[in-house]
Amino acid sequence: EQRKTLLSLSGDIENLSEKQSKTLAALVKTYKVDDQLAPAEQVEQLKVKIQTIPASLVLAQAANESAWGTSRFATDGNNYFGQWCFRKGCGLVPEGRESGANHEVAKFDTPLGSVKSYIRNLNSFPPYESLRNIRQQARDEKKPVSGIDLANGLIDYSQRREEYVKEIQGMIRFNKLWRFNE
Repeated sequence: EQRKTLLSLSGDIENLSEKQSKTLAALVKTYKVDDQLAPAEQVEQLKVKIQTIPASLVLAQAANESAWGTSRFATDGNNYFGQWCFRKGCGLVPEGRESGANHEVAKFDTPLGSVKSYIRNLNSFPPYESLRNIRQQARDEKKPVSGIDLANGLIDYSQRREEYVKEIQGMIRFNKLWRFNE
């Protein structure tokens, strides 16, 4: 929906209505695009960021991060992606949290809240720029966007780095999650 909205704005970018300008400003803020850029440049940057994540990748990460939906963070906090927050009381305190650490595992009102936050994280946070570049290259080459390929852009998602990427790719292959991409 956001991509459709964005593409509708790009038609006559120099003559946006007040409502369209507010919509663009909200997207710029949400997806961490420089608000000092010209609107046309903002739209171009947003086109790279506001795109779908293949279902295979979403499912593999959700299964991995939530122990197939059985973890305390999934059952008590609707957090299926291991997302952290940094305000006291914003989530659930991990039992094995290191002394002096202040992060919590974010708590969401609904599973959908977790999914939306996860997708926004991948589409906007700097550590996942390589994921977005891999996705954009596939789109530019008119190739399908593959969860296995995009997993290579998750090197910073986990402290396990390359092991994590390989595990996600293995889960996609073993469970044939690619079949849910369409």
